[in-house]
This record gives sequence, structure tokens and C-alpha cells, in this order.
Amino acid sequence: MTEPVTIRFKGPTGVAVTLDVTEVGPNEVAYAVKSPKSQSKGSARGPGQGCITVLRANGSGNSCGGVGNDRARPSPRADAVVIQAVTGEDGTAILDIISG
Repeated sequence: MTEPVTIRFKGPTGVAVTLDVTEVGPNEVAYAVKSPKSQSKGSARGPGQGCITVLRANGSGNSCGGVGNDRARPSPRADAVVIQAVTGEDGTAILDIISG
């Protein structure tokens, strides 16, 4: 993706989730995730950086940092949705949404 966007999808147990990508630029990405029971924000700046947010029925958690050179997609997790946002040198962001 190359610009801010809003994505709606069903999270764990079918609840509505909104993912707002708020910033996209060279080596930069920021987003906010909202569901009825939780909110989470993530942002990463710099080459090879990214964030992972894990949504579960009872809440969410996230971590940000280096994602390595291969930028591998995260593995599915039981009863969870995993979101990974990775910075791109060319002003793009790579976004993966994986349901378990």
C-alpha cells in the first residue's frame, strides 16, 4: 500500500474490527486497530522495521521492532487474528492480516 487506508474485517469470534493505516512513507508505517473490546496502535520507522498486533477475543497486544531481511509473514495463531505491518524503502508498506 502507498497511502492511508481503512480496512474492516471480522476478528476473533466474528466481532467487527477496524484497521486504520494512518501513515505510510519511506521506511515508515503507523496504524490503529479497534474492536469492541480493545484498541491497539503500532508504528515503525526505519529500514526493516515493523509491528505485529495479535487480536484475541479478550483483547490485543502488539510489539514493534526489526522484522529481518526476509520479512516473513507471521504464522496463524489459534483463535486469533495477527496483523503485521512492515516498512518499505520505496514509500510503501506491506500489510498482512492472518486469521487462525
